[in-house]
Amino acid sequence: MSATWFLYSPLSPRALSALADEYERHLEAYIDEHVERIDEDETVPEVAAGGEIPPVAELQAAYALAKRPLPKPILARYRACKSVITLDQASDLEVGPCRGLVSTLRYLLPRAGEGALVFPNDVPLVPVEEMLARIETKRGLPGFDGDEDDDDDDDSPVLGALQGKTKEVPGQVRALRVLASLEGLMNDPELSLDLRGTLQRSSKLAQRYAALLVEDGAVSDARASKELGVTVEELTKMADALDRTLLALKE
Repeated sequence: MSATWFLYSPLSPRALSALADEYERHLEAYIDEHVERIDEDETVPEVAAGGEIPPVAELQAAYALAKRPLPKPILARYRACKSVITLDQASDLEVGPCRGLVSTLRYLLPRAGEGALVFPNDVPLVPVEEMLARIETKRGLPGFDGDEDDDDDDDSPVLGALQGKTKEVPGQVRALRVLASLEGLMNDPELSLDLRGTLQRSSKLAQRYAALLVEDGAVSDARASKELGVTVEELTKMADALDRTLLALKE
């Protein structure tokens, strides 16, 4: 039985769209190499970014209909969300094969921004960290998550080749995190001034990189280095430092 799940994120629509595109590239690369590892009855959700987050009144009505209280912390997190990803044809985590959904969740949830929420076809909303804990011991698609393959079929000829093979776009996960930090700080009346001062004290390269992310979304290190006219090594060193600085500023 399939359902439609929603992932509500505090990231901007542009940043979440970049995350959905990144996931699709990762999935396509996985399928190209390992299509034989996906069972015929296995369903991988269709992931799409975009759309409107339902108004708070609609959420409150859904909780009331289910005769559940809407916790204030969950409501506060929901109000802070700005964008949504739809996971269509999501399988049941408790019944039947769900490895495609498990791997999809493991990929998207850690990258969806602090305070993101999962709407698993119905209330209650689930914090991403709680959902990740819920699926921690469940099996995903072998090799998709970059972890050791947990398939019991030790005789599989492709078992060893799958271990640890993922195709991340270098720097894009960090770029998503930096962009989320920038947007969160810019939207905070108290911290926006601290952000401005931090950027003014930063290198010209860091200032241009921050502006590039805000303008074009989370881009890979290769593209950013080309756009900014520096080597990938220079770009990576600067971006890592900026990432640490912004995270510390948020704390």
